[in-house]
Amino acid sequence: MRFSLIMIVTISCTLTSSAIYAEEAVQPQTLADVLSQGVLEQDAAPAPPVLDDDDDSTLPPDSKTELIHTPSGEPALSQPAHGYCSSSVCNDQSSVCDCPICNCSSCCTICDRIPLLNKFPSDRCFDDFIMPVSNPVWAIDPRSLTYVRGVFINQMIDAQTPVLGAGDLQVYALQIGIALNERLSFLAIKDGYNTLQTRGVGNRTGWSDLGLGLKYVFIRDVENQFLLSGGLIYETTNGSTRVFQGNGDGVWTPYVSLGKQIGSGHVIASAGYHIPGDTSEESQSIYYSVHYDHPITNKLSAIAELNGIVYTKSGQALPLSIEGGDWINLGSSSVAGNNVVTTAFGANYRVNRCLSLAGVWEFPLSNRKDLLDSRTTITLTLTF
Repeated sequence: MRFSLIMIVTISCTLTSSAIYAEEAVQPQTLADVLSQGVLEQDAAPAPPVLDDDDDSTLPPDSKTELIHTPSGEPALSQPAHGYCSSSVCNDQSSVCDCPICNCSSCCTICDRIPLLNKFPSDRCFDDFIMPVSNPVWAIDPRSLTYVRGVFINQMIDAQTPVLGAGDLQVYALQIGIALNERLSFLAIKDGYNTLQTRGVGNRTGWSDLGLGLKYVFIRDVENQFLLSGGLIYETTNGSTRVFQGNGDGVWTPYVSLGKQIGSGHVIASAGYHIPGDTSEESQSIYYSVHYDHPITNKLSAIAELNGIVYTKSGQALPLSIEGGDWINLGSSSVAGNNVVTTAFGANYRVNRCLSLAGVWEFPLSNRKDLLDSRTTITLTLTF
C-alpha cells in the first residue's frame, strides 16, 4: 500500500512539472506544418534545412550563386553575384562568350557617362586584342567595336626629299567606330587637322580628307579567338590642298582584316587596294599591315608592327618619284612599282576596362623612304 502511494505521488509531480499538456490525441504533422506554425518559445533545437533530392551538399563553397530553399523544397531565388565575360580584365571567365556585353564589376565610369554610344555596345568576346597603332587609318581592327580614339602623329621628313626638303608633319585626329551589332559596324577612320613645316614649302596648316565606311565580320569564332572581316572605305576630297589633301575625286578602298590569338599574344593583319576616282590626280596602290601584341603584365602589352605599300599605277599630278604613304596621296607620275616597308615598336597600357593608351615609334626598313624618315604615333582609345 505504501509502495502504491509513493508511485502515484511521483507520477503526479512529473505531470505537473511538464511544459506541454496533451489534452487529446493529434495526428502526426509534417515538418512543413510545424515550420508554418512558428517556433515554440522553449529552447528547442532548430529544424534542419530541407533541400531537393537533386540539390545536395556537393555545391562548391566558392559558388557564385546563393540558393535559398522554401520549406516545400523548391528554390525561391537564385541571385548571381555579378555577370561574366571572356576578358582577362574582368574577374570572371567564360569559356564561350554568349552575351554581347561584358557585365563585369570594373566598368569604366567615363564610358557610362556617354549614353548615346552605350546604346551600341562593342563585341566584348575578344577584349584581349589590341588595336594596331602605327598605321592608324588602314590597319583596321577586325572586331565590331564602338569606340572613340584620339590619334597624334609626328612624322619626320628626310632632308633629301625632293621639293619639300627636311621638315615634319603633325596630325591631330579623332576616329570613331559604331558597332551596329556584333558583325556590322560603321567607321570614321580619317579626319583631323594637319600642320606641315618644311624647308621647301614653309609652314602650312589645314584639314584632312574624311574617310568613312563599313565593316562586316564574316567569321566570328569565339572559342578559337579568330576573326575575319572585310569592308569598304571611301575617302572624300574635303581637305585642304595646302597640306596635300582635297585632290582628286575621292578614293575607294576595299579591304580585308583578320585577327587570331596565338598563345598569349594576338595577330591582326590587314590589306586593301586604293582605287582613286580620278587616276590622273592620285596614285593607285596596295597596302598591307601586320600587328602583333603580347602581354607583359595584366595591363601592359608590347607591340610590334610591319607596314607596307606597293604602288601599282602612277598619277599625273606631280612630276615626282616619291609618294605620301598612308596619309597623303600626291598623284606622282613616276611611282609605279615603288615599294615602301616600315616597322614599328611600342606598347599599349590598359588603364581600365575601356580606356587604353598606346604609343609606337616607326622607321623604314626599305631603302625607299618617301615622306617617312621616322614617325611617332600615340593613341588614346575609349571602347564602349
